[in-house]
Amino acid sequence: MLARCSVLALLLSSALAKSAAIRGLDPLLASKYVPNAAGNFVCLDGSLEIPFSRVNDDYCDCPDGSDEPGTSACNNGSFYCANHGHIPSRISSSKVNNGVCDIECCDGSDEYDSMANCPDVCAELGQKSREEAERRALIEGAGSRRKMELIRQARGLRKTKRDELARKEGLLADATEVFNRAETLKNELEERDNEKARAREGRQSALRDQHLPELVAYRRFLSSELHRLRAHRDSLVLLLRSVRNGHNPEYNDEAVSQMIADYALFAEAYPYIESAALENAAEGSKARAEREALMDKDNAEQDDQDFEKCRTAIDIFVSERDTLADDIETLAAILAKLRDGYNKNYHDLEVKAAVVGFFDYESVREKDLAAIAAQSQEIGIDGVRQRVADATAAFDALLVSHVAPPILPPTAPAIVPPQFVTEMLSVSDSAGANQELDDARSAYWTAHSAKTTLTSEVSDLKKLLHDTDLGPDDVYLSVKGECISLDTGEYTYEVCLLDRAAQISNKDNSRQDLGSFTGFVDGGAHKYENGAKCWNGPERSLRASFVCSDTISIISITEPEKCEYIAKMTGPFACDSVADDTPPPKSIITEHRPEHDEL
Repeated sequence: MLARCSVLALLLSSALAKSAAIRGLDPLLASKYVPNAAGNFVCLDGSLEIPFSRVNDDYCDCPDGSDEPGTSACNNGSFYCANHGHIPSRISSSKVNNGVCDIECCDGSDEYDSMANCPDVCAELGQKSREEAERRALIEGAGSRRKMELIRQARGLRKTKRDELARKEGLLADATEVFNRAETLKNELEERDNEKARAREGRQSALRDQHLPELVAYRRFLSSELHRLRAHRDSLVLLLRSVRNGHNPEYNDEAVSQMIADYALFAEAYPYIESAALENAAEGSKARAEREALMDKDNAEQDDQDFEKCRTAIDIFVSERDTLADDIETLAAILAKLRDGYNKNYHDLEVKAAVVGFFDYESVREKDLAAIAAQSQEIGIDGVRQRVADATAAFDALLVSHVAPPILPPTAPAIVPPQFVTEMLSVSDSAGANQELDDARSAYWTAHSAKTTLTSEVSDLKKLLHDTDLGPDDVYLSVKGECISLDTGEYTYEVCLLDRAAQISNKDNSRQDLGSFTGFVDGGAHKYENGAKCWNGPERSLRASFVCSDTISIISITEPEKCEYIAKMTGPFACDSVADDTPPPKSIITEHRPEHDEL
């Protein structure tokens, strides 16, 4: 029995040695390439049994091509390249002896029967491959450790944020209470102030009703006086203008020359006065009287029903009256000088007509002033004027007694601790009413600002802790919002992690919004959407994918579709998680084998 077993062992050993010599055979399949008891080869798919001598005879017998591992006879077969010193591989049988040196078969064994003369470069490629694998392993190891560091930071940061949320929720409760008290106090003081204002308005209304008739009488008196004064000035302007334009310059009268120079200064300073005088003269006395009557009617309808409007009209009339009086005095002095100084031996008709006209003017003015004085005495204008002044002073005193504090908030209200807001609410009883309300409003807006700020901060913290996807194990928590940029020449692209993305022009620094973070896609890529609308295109968007590294950076930005950007980035987020005590790799496997299958 022992002798029989030894014989079988020798036969099996011999068969395996024979199969190992089959060209193009994967050593893992060597046991399949042993003759059976009948001395035949069974196709690997079990479909056919052929004499073992037909293996690698350059003729395809098996439907699965397994009988020709070392030739190109079967188009569905494969050739095994040992590639000693590098990674073994299998290539399609169609590439065997095709005269091309295939890099997958770096040892050149696939071209054993061709003129290609392929050198064995596996040692060189293997060295480069191992160096690259070692480099990648170091990068990925560092990236994995950085990822674990981010996760550890996230654990501590999440606790810190939870504590901060609890603290600010407490502050918000206090600030809300302070705000409610400040609002109540402000409303109470504003209501009290409104009551005073209503009482004050009642007293003002009584003053209006009492003194409005006197204001109306005074306004009408001033209106009548203004009609006469305007006519006086027009008369003087027309007399002076006629001399300036019509005198005889050959007489060279010094008084006339002086008059022309003096009037020229006035006319140049107030050109509209001469234009108005000419227009009034052109319309005639009847038309002028009708126009003035219509003005009086319109003024009465507009001003005589309202205390403030009537008072404003009086102020305007008094100002115009004073201006007219000054103008009349100036123009009359110029004509009086001409009258007293011109050479009476000269027969300058325009000058003589102006002197006569000035005498007529003085007569008319004397009569008008007498009429104004009589009218003033008739209505007791001095008493009316005094009572109007007294009523105006009383009315103004009521207005000055109530200057409301500002209601609008300051431009940038300060954020102060709630306890300080509480102190601001303690208003001294000795303070004036306006100061008290002013302090209450200031305290209200300070409390409002503090409450609004804390409400926003609490909302942001809740969103961060409860509603934001921060990746596995919160790996993005400590870097959320961190901005990474890449200068591509024309533009600088900026990606702020889990926040937003932008395209910035390097020419004018203008920004295009590429979207806000909307979530993770395809196992960790970032999606930024709803950016600025592209001209004649979609809204801008950006998709960022990551490769493992311990640093965060942008490798490249492309635009495969209009306004749809692709960012390739590095970062620890794409690395495998490792235990905290996992050491960096010390060596790399020097030989690799392809994954085994039956073919």
